[in-house]
Amino acid sequence: MLNTGPASGAVDYGADVAYAMNIDRDGDAQPDLVYVWRFSPGSGTGTGQSWTLTRYTGANAASWAHGVTLGTGRTGTSTGIKGDGEVFAGLRSDPFFFDLSAFEQDVLGVQTGRDFCDANTNDFFAAFNVHSIVLEVPNDELGDHIGYWATTSVGSTRIDRMGRPAINTVFNRGNDKNRFNAGNPVNDYRDFSANVVGVLEQFSALDAEGAYTPAQADGLAHVLLPDILTYSPGTAAAGPLNGRGLADDVIDTELNIVTGGYPFPGRDATGAVTGDCVGAHGDLSAAFPYLGTPHV
Repeated sequence: MLNTGPASGAVDYGADVAYAMNIDRDGDAQPDLVYVWRFSPGSGTGTGQSWTLTRYTGANAASWAHGVTLGTGRTGTSTGIKGDGEVFAGLRSDPFFFDLSAFEQDVLGVQTGRDFCDANTNDFFAAFNVHSIVLEVPNDELGDHIGYWATTSVGSTRIDRMGRPAINTVFNRGNDKNRFNAGNPVNDYRDFSANVVGVLEQFSALDAEGAYTPAQADGLAHVLLPDILTYSPGTAAAGPLNGRGLADDVIDTELNIVTGGYPFPGRDATGAVTGDCVGAHGDLSAAFPYLGTPHV
C-alpha cells in the first residue's frame, strides 16, 4: 500500500510523478523488486485517470530499465493484473490515527493546550482522505522475508520516501528531511543515525527512569534504520517490526519506545508516553482494497 496526499480532496495523481513500491528480498537494504505506477494527466477535478503498472526485478530494480508491464486501469476501480494480482488506485479514507496536537505539547513542547488522553482527545486524521495505491500479489512473488518502502519521484528527483511510520517526521529536522527523502535506505544509518540518537536521548529523558545511554540510543538507531518496513509474508502483521496492519497502533508502540520504554537491562517497558488513547478507524473493510470509502 502506498498512501499520498494526506487531507486529499478531489485532486489528481501527478502525471509527472512515478509512484513506487520497493521490495528488498535479500536483506541488503537495496531494491530487488519494484512496482511503479505512472498516471495519465487528469482534469484537475478528481474525475478519473488511467494508470500503467510496471514491474522491475533484479539489477533492473535499481535502474528501472527493461520493466514488464503488468496491467493498466483507471482510478477508482479495482483491476486485475498479470500474475493473479489486483490493484486499486484512488481516493480512500485515511487509515492513519493519531492525536497530533497532544503530541506537539507533551513531546515537542509546543503549547497547544492539549495532553495525551485528556478530555479533548482527538484523532487528527479521522475525517481525512488519502490517495491510495493498493497492490495485492501472491506471497511467492515477494519472497520469504522482505523489506518494503515507498517512494515518489519526478524524473530523477526523489520527492518522498517512507518505510516505517514517522521515522523522517520525528527524527529529522530542517533540510535533513529533504536529504532523507532524496537518499536511499542503504545509507540511512551512515547519514542519519546521529539525528536518531539525539532525538532518542532527548525524548527518553521524559521518562522517570531518565534518558537512554548513548549506547542504548545507538542500539535502537540500528533497529530503526534503515527506514524499511520488514515483513515475513504469510505471517500475521505486527507493526511496526513485522509489517503493519491497518489497525495496528504503531504510533502507541513507537511513542512508548521513543520516550524511554524499550526494556534495556535496568529499565522497564513503560515509557513516558504509553499511548495517545486514539484507536483504529471503524470504516476499514475486510475486502480489497481494505480502506474505507472516501469522506464526502
